[in-house]
Order: sequence, then C-alpha cells, then structure tokens
Amino acid sequence: MEKGNYLITTRPAEKNRQTVSAACFYVRNIPLTRIVENLDTNKFRHNIEEYLPDFVVITSSIGSQIFLKAGVTGNYTVMCIGKKTAEPFLGSRYRVLDAKEQNSTGLVNLVSAHATKTSRIALCRSRQHNEVLDNYLASNGFDYRCFDLYDIVDVHPPELKTAIIDQECRGIVLTSSMEARSLSMELGSKLNSFEMRKKKIFCIGKPTYEAARRLGLNCEATESESDVDAIIEEISKKHCNSGEWI
Repeated sequence: MEKGNYLITTRPAEKNRQTVSAACFYVRNIPLTRIVENLDTNKFRHNIEEYLPDFVVITSSIGSQIFLKAGVTGNYTVMCIGKKTAEPFLGSRYRVLDAKEQNSTGLVNLVSAHATKTSRIALCRSRQHNEVLDNYLASNGFDYRCFDLYDIVDVHPPELKTAIIDQECRGIVLTSSMEARSLSMELGSKLNSFEMRKKKIFCIGKPTYEAARRLGLNCEATESESDVDAIIEEISKKHCNSGEWI
C-alpha cells in the first residue's frame, strides 16, 4: 500500500478505472457496492428487438459493455449519459449522442431535443436506477420501456471503518446515491463521530449530494458530475494548492 495522504473512493471494482494522480494524495478504492450481471441475454435481445426502439438510453460504461455483448440488432440511436458511457460504441455503425450535462437532467434534455411522442425509447441501466428520466417520460406521454441490465448490491468491506479514521485519510468520494446509503449503513453511530467530522465527503452530482444530505452526511458537491478522473483533478487543484493537505 502507498504511504501518505489518501482519499477513499467507493466505486464498484468493476467500474474502478481511475487513472489520474493527484499532487498531494493518492486514491484508494474500497468498494461499497458491486455489479452483478443478471441478464438473460437471449431474452433481453428478443424483448428489445421486438420493441423496435428508435432510441436506446444507457447510463454507464458497464451498461454499454453489457448491451453490446448482447448483440442487439436494429436501427436505433444510442443516447449516453456521458463520454465514458459512449466510448464502447465509438466505431460502431450506430449514431451515438451524449448528454451535455452528465447526469439525469442532461439525459432529459437530450431526449427532449431528439425524441418525439411517437418515438420508442428503451431505457437500459441498472435495476437500482433513479427515476428522474422515467418521471419526465411518463408525465409527458412518451412511449418508453425499461430494461434492467444488471443489479448493484451492497458489499461490507471490513477495512473501511479503519481506513476512514486513519490519520492519513483526508476524505471519501461517493459516486452514487446507493454508495451514500451504503456508507451511512456501514458507519452507523460513527457517522457523527469526531473522527468523521474531520473528513471531507465529496459527492458526484446533485442526486448523490441530496441523498447524502438526507442521510446525515456532511457532503460537498463536486462540479464534475460523472468522471472520477475529473473529480480527482478538481479536488487536487482545490485542496493541494491550498497547502492544507500537504
């Protein structure tokens, strides 16, 4: 293990692709959740091809990989929550669009700009998705259908509590609402302890920030809303340049 100040990220190991290094800390990933592929590929392919979507909406790079592996055929446009989600489709024959704002609101804006009430929209994501886009589509009379590609389940890392209260741990980065909930459950009564109050908690995007606040976590929202590398760079510029973490 590296020595020195560090931040904890809590991403599923399957999604942990962080590559950027920071000026005054390193990143240690301790997953709070894991991704479980529960897809019956043949059934999924049959159901979505039978639906004949005009647009396929995908909300994570893992979802993109699972979708492509299923080999779904059809003449549809792929809508992605961000550039990382779009990357697996680059070079494919499909038209690929990514949201300007890399969050659920960005997807709403993307759908509203390109889809019509006669369009068929397939939402392909985890079973534990938020319902921002669903609510928009339902309230505006769009034709859409949900397809669950995978589950996200809790894990209980035994090293987490020790790592968080370590003097060299500067804080924790939460990258989903489910991670915020899992962290709250793991910490329990330690949530408001003296040791925890000294740590920074960074939340990716508004939904994660709002979920964390509801759970009693003193969370700071990041400007970057989907890319962990960008979040690490943002935190590095803000806190390493101040000298407080050196």
